[in-house]
Amino acid sequence: MKIKTDLNSRTVSTRIAIGNAILDELEQNEFDKIKVAHVIKRAGVSRMSFYRYYENLYDALCDYLNIIVNGYMIEGGEVNDPGVYMQLDHIEFSLNYFDRYSHYFLTLNRHGLYTILIDAVNEYMMKNILPQKKLHMYELYAYAGGLLNSFLKWEEDGKKESAHNVALMIYRLFNHTDFR
Repeated sequence: MKIKTDLNSRTVSTRIAIGNAILDELEQNEFDKIKVAHVIKRAGVSRMSFYRYYENLYDALCDYLNIIVNGYMIEGGEVNDPGVYMQLDHIEFSLNYFDRYSHYFLTLNRHGLYTILIDAVNEYMMKNILPQKKLHMYELYAYAGGLLNSFLKWEEDGKKESAHNVALMIYRLFNHTDFR
């Protein structure tokens, strides 16, 4: 996933409409049964607009996550300081930010599209965090996967714990011991 922070609002709104239409279709159908024709009708865009941005529906779901991650980087301060990612308050911010998009995350996970999520998280860490921090890539993969899986479980369980308590557990796990 290519992370961009300079996005034209018109193209973003079209791409979000397409992503939301796919999510709506996933409420009624399995992913492999969804047709582009149904998505563009639901999104209110032309076939040409869809294919201007995407080759297929999978690409559209990945791009929707790209848009979510762009907002995350901007709001969370990672654009200016990638070192904030493993701090307690930032982990809590992450849980709360992605909670806004819980429907997207839970729908993809429920439909067996977890790979979109984990691939995006891993790519984000490798492109944006690894070059800035002196960590091994396996540490970042463990952290990214742990954060994503904890978030999904927290959401699936109805957020019985506060975001702060979940963040604290993740923080302690990854910050209390030097694994080297």
